[in-house]
Amino acid sequence: MKSLLIIAAAYLTGSIPFSHIFPRLIKGHDVREKGTKNVGASNALVVAGKRAGLLSLLGDTGKGIVAVLLARYFELPVWAIAVCALAAVIGHDFPVFLKFKGGKGVATFGGTLLALDPVFTALVVLLWLFVMLVLRYFIPSTVLIMCFVPVLMWMGSWRPEYIVFGVLNAALGIYAHRANLALFFAGQELTIQESLAKHLKKNRGDWI
Repeated sequence: MKSLLIIAAAYLTGSIPFSHIFPRLIKGHDVREKGTKNVGASNALVVAGKRAGLLSLLGDTGKGIVAVLLARYFELPVWAIAVCALAAVIGHDFPVFLKFKGGKGVATFGGTLLALDPVFTALVVLLWLFVMLVLRYFIPSTVLIMCFVPVLMWMGSWRPEYIVFGVLNAALGIYAHRANLALFFAGQELTIQESLAKHLKKNRGDWI
């Protein structure tokens, strides 16, 4: 019963829509109606500027950290810690507070990894940056790294429960980014440089 309650708490924590809250508080903008219309830190940055983007990133990442730390604080078994991590990502993607229409879970997933193993997370981030430099596309690079995380976990002899978490999160990431991946394979996805140039020009007045 305790594990189920903490898992539910992890989902509710993940459901807190920081990337919706901060742009509304700081600029009065609804990220669901502007930019990519995604409830995520990157769209908060584009729609409402650097401060909103940074606070959204910290909030979304913090949700993943809190979910794992909460599970560890109550000394849950490994399987329950892994489920709490996944529940936080699911909460971000399908938040009860926004009628189950949320973001794509990248920052929250990063938070769960950071709480599980900071050194491993740092290596994943470095690999992610390298892949983005090579591919020059944000979404395909991100999804590729999310898919590679469980492989890295297996290579690092992680517990099977965490590897399963990595696999399920990768599947969730593919689903959440399916529209962007379709554009990429159709040759219509913008590169990182093109996307930044487009949104900075469009929202230049909000960057204060």
